[in-house]
Amino acid sequence: MNRGSLAEDPREGLSSSSRYSRMGGEVNTLLYVDSSSVRKAKKAAENKKRASGGAAKGNHNFTIPKSVGRGQINSHMDRLEVGSDGRLFHVKETKETPVREANSPSVPLLQNPPAAAAVKPVRPYLAADYRNPLLASAEPRLNTLSGKEFFRRYRTPIIAAVAAAAMAVYGYAAWHYRNRFYPGTQFFGISASEMSVYDVKAAVKSKVDSYALELIGRDPDGNRSHSSGTVRDAAASAGNVITAGDIGLQYVDDGTIDHAMETQRSWAWPVMMIARAVSGQGQALKTSFDRDSVSEVIGSLPCFQNKNVIRPENAKITLTDDGAVVSPEVCGTKLKSEETRDAVIKALTLGETQINLDQLGLYESPTVFSGDILLMTEAQALNKVLGARITIPFGDYDEVVNSEVIRTLLSKRDGAYYVDEEKVRDYVASLAGKYDTLQCARTFYTSMGTSVELEEGIGDYGWQLDQESMYQQILEAVRMQKQMTLEPVWKHDAYGSPLNDLGDTYVEISLTTQTMWFYKDGKLVVKTPVVTGNPYAGNATPSGGVWSVKNRMRNALLSGEGYSAPVDYWMPFNGGVGIHDLQSRYWFGGNVYLGGGSHGCINTPLSAVKLIYESIEVGVPVVVYKDESETAMSKQEGPFDSGSLKTMIEETYGTVEDDGKGSIVYWTAQKKTQAAAAPAAQSTAASTSSQTSGVW
Repeated sequence: MNRGSLAEDPREGLSSSSRYSRMGGEVNTLLYVDSSSVRKAKKAAENKKRASGGAAKGNHNFTIPKSVGRGQINSHMDRLEVGSDGRLFHVKETKETPVREANSPSVPLLQNPPAAAAVKPVRPYLAADYRNPLLASAEPRLNTLSGKEFFRRYRTPIIAAVAAAAMAVYGYAAWHYRNRFYPGTQFFGISASEMSVYDVKAAVKSKVDSYALELIGRDPDGNRSHSSGTVRDAAASAGNVITAGDIGLQYVDDGTIDHAMETQRSWAWPVMMIARAVSGQGQALKTSFDRDSVSEVIGSLPCFQNKNVIRPENAKITLTDDGAVVSPEVCGTKLKSEETRDAVIKALTLGETQINLDQLGLYESPTVFSGDILLMTEAQALNKVLGARITIPFGDYDEVVNSEVIRTLLSKRDGAYYVDEEKVRDYVASLAGKYDTLQCARTFYTSMGTSVELEEGIGDYGWQLDQESMYQQILEAVRMQKQMTLEPVWKHDAYGSPLNDLGDTYVEISLTTQTMWFYKDGKLVVKTPVVTGNPYAGNATPSGGVWSVKNRMRNALLSGEGYSAPVDYWMPFNGGVGIHDLQSRYWFGGNVYLGGGSHGCINTPLSAVKLIYESIEVGVPVVVYKDESETAMSKQEGPFDSGSLKTMIEETYGTVEDDGKGSIVYWTAQKKTQAAAAPAAQSTAASTSSQTSGVW
């Protein structure tokens, strides 16, 4: 096909023309033809061919009918367009387009295209040269260029425009950051992004003046704080705040901010920004504060007060009624003083507003934790021998042999525990040392308001545990893992409880003041002068200890070597030494005992001894002592005659009369009433006449 000029169509009877882009792409070209003329010419050619018996020769010329004038050509023309794939498309022309005449005068313009020709594909065809003179007036459509073709055509101006814009942006940024800090710049914890030197200094001074450092600690129960460092509970940091005023914190302008601006290098702002973003650190400013006061301020914080401090505890084996278990460790809230002070000073220097004491490792920590394999193995071994629970009642208090006590009774051999007999004996001995009171040293508080020390080994009153019997029973119960109550086995018992063997019922005799008191259930029954043994005759009454009443007897005859004395009331407590009346004696109290004392017994006025006998029981303790203190000596009184004592005692404490037949009548100072006879259990000798040995 001849590009750039009107040429024959490869199909007979059709003419076409195309314009081909010199840029390497095919541009749609315009050619106007008369559709009816084409069909008529094609038909005439075919008829001529059949008539001649061969193919038609010569050019395919198309003429415009004479009936169509030149001015009407455009309205009868269809447009043929060449697509990008080389095919021609038949499109109805809608506007007037100038058409040039063909080279030969005998070749008219194409005629009368159909009025409504739809777009339809025509055979593929290569476009003609775009300089085809016939199509010179056709306007190429620019919107048919691809982006790649457009860039190739306008590459140079596009690159120039982009470069100019980039230089403008870069220059503006360099100019903008000549006196402003880059994003990410910090001073004393303040973001200085887009701020000037003056603005940063003002912000820093304002922050320093209102600065406060909060110390976040552990919970008050000593548990660890969350690893995230957030405040879980206000109690964990309540009051643990250091303010600028507490330490005299001030900002010192040492030129750091000015120097940072001078070295910012605004012309290299991209590199500087990236470097600042990668470093992620701000500038540390110089501040001043009183370092000597920091320790004092820290020490005054709640987290350092002893009442708020919980010391760390290692995980340990705890023995319960169910056996041995591993108790978890207690982290505690005790801080390391020096390390905490250094951390606070560092935070103050850097301007930090919070520090987490736990995350910084400033707490003292336990060294053994609940997951320790040795602890767990130990607990398993103990559980094989634990399980017994023995309750031993001692009056108002119970001793319990539980897992904790049993652990002290165990020994270990070849990794296994067993009950150690010697340790059981030692445990029983410890019970005896705690509850035995027989012949034990003790402090006694007298009725005169003084105290005396009673000596060890004197007296026969008190509790004494049967250690051998207790050892056997406890050993068996522990080995058999029994749960039981074991009553104590005593060799010697007492009137009061093991914890207070004297109780509040006892007889008190002071040899120094020659006075006797008798208390019943904490109430004074009688106080009376007495006469004790004569020390100068070798008959001094034994003292310095506690004895118990061994008997209660009526109408006894006391006899000894070279003497015999009948008494109405007899209450022995120390062998032949006891409390009794002696109606032949006229004087009581004072210093009578030094010259005319007894053989060791406590001679008592009849009116007083009746009151004692009526209320006392066998086993009641009798305390005999000497008290030579100044207070006791000041309580000494002169002797009293029996008549005066009888009146004084009866008026103060009442009386008991004997009708001679063994029945007892109790009289009080205000009113006399008939009382029943003393229970037989309280009187081990109720005969009206008996004889016994005694020291009177």
